Amino acid sequence: MIRVELGEEIKRRGVWAYSVSGYDVEGRSKWPLLAACRAVKSMGADPSAQIGLFWRGSDRPSLTCTVAAGAALTVDEPRTRFTPWRPLFPGVHAHGGD
Repeated sequence: MIRVELGEEIKRRGVWAYSVSGYDVEGRSKWPLLAACRAVKSMGADPSAQIGLFWRGSDRPSLTCTVAAGAALTVDEPRTRFTPWRPLFPGVHAHGGD
């Protein structure tokens, strides 16, 4: 499996440093696994190879895919957003935490 090492978050902006073991690839991205897939694919990596995102020091990936699948994807940020919370039943208040 191709190993993408997740580095530090850059200025707490949701952008992460990453590097790819065995390839001369380093970068910063909101979506480091997908960016790494595009980078290693452009360098001739086998599109059917498994690639995984690893937290530093972990021996298990937190997310995996094939190089081809990851290279073909992006995230549509305008549609992935939080919306204000509203009670399911207006006027009924739950006890406990938010």
